[in-house]
Amino acid sequence: MNISDIRHRLADYQAGKLDAAGKQELQQALEGLSEQELSELFPVDAFVNNTAHQLPEAEIDAALARFRYNRQPAVKLASLKVKPVLLKNVSRYAAIFVLLLGSSFLIRKGVLNWEQKAARRFRTMRIADGNHGSITLSDGSRVTINGGSILYFPEEFEDSARIVYVEEGEAYFEIARDAKRPFYVRSPQLNVKVLGTSFTVRDYKDEHTAIVNVNSGKIGLKGLVLSAGMGLTADKRNGTFIKEQIDTANTTAWIRGELIFQDAGLQQVLQVLQHKYAVHFEVKDATLLKRKYTATFRNNTIENVMQQLKLMSSFQYTITDNQIVIR
Repeated sequence: MNISDIRHRLADYQAGKLDAAGKQELQQALEGLSEQELSELFPVDAFVNNTAHQLPEAEIDAALARFRYNRQPAVKLASLKVKPVLLKNVSRYAAIFVLLLGSSFLIRKGVLNWEQKAARRFRTMRIADGNHGSITLSDGSRVTINGGSILYFPEEFEDSARIVYVEEGEAYFEIARDAKRPFYVRSPQLNVKVLGTSFTVRDYKDEHTAIVNVNSGKIGLKGLVLSAGMGLTADKRNGTFIKEQIDTANTTAWIRGELIFQDAGLQQVLQVLQHKYAVHFEVKDATLLKRKYTATFRNNTIENVMQQLKLMSSFQYTITDNQIVIR
């Protein structure tokens, strides 16, 4: 079985067309490949090392994690058992194999297109704490990105769907309407589908919740439809989520340089301030975290904000460079 035959068999396998005998034959063919043939079949360098074919780091990391998890004692890829000898001493082939078989980045409509060598070129936009950024995507959609955020997006969208990745952070999307190409925003906790609308996604790694707030139009998320003025908060610790009414002026205030808190706990307030002003907090008295705050700040310095919070709850604080200690 040559490389071309194996590619077609892999496509049949992905489509669920192979019986047990066919899977066994495919496994034997894969085990018999040389290092050079593996490189030709799974062109890792073309996708990972070549900057013209940038895979999102999040997807590569996920593939590596799946590979390491399943390597007990054989490598089990998408229910197909492949012995370690198949991949010799280069586990990255296994990781990219997982990626090619299972990733939405390279698999479209459930069929592998092995003959198409060129992958879509992805870009990364990183915004440091204390800053904002914005970008207009190739379809005309506009994204405003908050501090401490990472966004992956393709230079050109596909004909069937538009997909971007928020690896971490908060971003406000204003989606150009295109009924033939739904827009997807994916984060570690969320998978949002829209046609034409504006909404915010917030999913920071150091926060226990992930949030979607709809400013206009409608989105689909977790089997629900959220319309303008609705939000959904997902709890990362237990997998539960809450759907609720929101004030869109409040949820988009950060875009205008404002901070609006409505009965917010100190922990929530500090998380927002951390990304707004590029500072780090240490709270010496845990009981302070139970206090609630309702306040609006417009174009204030961090010194002014902390002074106002102090007056509201009578705590003490010190600021040393970008470190703030509350006691």
